[in-house]
Amino acid sequence: LPPPPSSSVSIYELSFGTMAGLCAGVFIKKGAKAAAFLLGGIFVLLQYFVSFSVVKVDWEAMATKFEQMFYSTDATGQKKTPTIYGLFRWMVDFLTADFQPRASFVAGLMLGLRIG
Repeated sequence: LPPPPSSSVSIYELSFGTMAGLCAGVFIKKGAKAAAFLLGGIFVLLQYFVSFSVVKVDWEAMATKFEQMFYSTDATGQKKTPTIYGLFRWMVDFLTADFQPRASFVAGLMLGLRIG
């Protein structure tokens, strides 16, 4: 087998913004996995208890609460569902507020999300 290609990223030439973005990306990806694991486990546990009639869950109320928290309303009054792009844009705007090396941070963030 041929040797694996060498990386085009040199650790010695990364800027502060890139390193901050890389660390933030890894943190976000690991945190999102942990949150998904926790919420999925809670859902499975609730469904398990519902199957034995231990608890009753009002899923309609949960869906309504979710819509109130995450859906937006446009100018015509129609509800708009959240998108991955909107979440990513909000996250980048939040993380780069008052942070000068924004471009290198976003590049590092993308790399951190990829390798995290």
